[in-house]
Amino acid sequence: MGTREQTKELVLEAAESLFLAKGLLDVSMEDIAAKVSCTRRNLYRYFDTKESLSIAVLRKLLAPWNDFQLQTFEKLRYSNLSGKEELISFLKTLAKYLETHKPLLRFTAEFDFVFRDRGSFQLDASSEESLFAEFLFTEKLIIQILEKGEVDGSLRAPSSLAILVPTITTVLWSLGQRVALRETLIPREFGVNGMELVQTQIDLLVLALETKEDPGKKKEN
Repeated sequence: MGTREQTKELVLEAAESLFLAKGLLDVSMEDIAAKVSCTRRNLYRYFDTKESLSIAVLRKLLAPWNDFQLQTFEKLRYSNLSGKEELISFLKTLAKYLETHKPLLRFTAEFDFVFRDRGSFQLDASSEESLFAEFLFTEKLIIQILEKGEVDGSLRAPSSLAILVPTITTVLWSLGQRVALRETLIPREFGVNGMELVQTQIDLLVLALETKEDPGKKKEN
């Protein structure tokens, strides 16, 4: 099957394919071994538990997501937008990305449900810190956008950024996960596309953060 690293990558790709197609709960290590054409015992040479394999898949999915966020942020930063305009464009661009990458949302929701809330699921301190850093990537970018908005007068923070920013990301990410998990049910329940709920939540968020007086008029006065 090639070198150890090549085989490990094949296992990772097989697990990603199966997890995204069938869901984390419905895929066993036997399923993954069969897809790679190896024994379950041999599979454990590369990943000793389903948890460790799931974390590797999660990181594989988060890498392009974080790259996209950074590219979006840098592009907007050089567009001469106000903080408010930058926040709207940033969040709505990310929402559109996730609309076409719903498997990422579904997988993270299942991962949290299956593993993260289990007391028995423990990562070593270094791995835990590294994983959190990948999840907190969005927060770091939003903080910079909100700080820009406060400086140019287009945004105001009703509470400290330490509370506000995790609130923003948690609400939007949780809503996105719910929309992804209930993709076919939401249109039947509410008569709207699920991602419209996310876009509306972004509008409400900006409405709560925008200043009442237009910064341009303020400067003229």
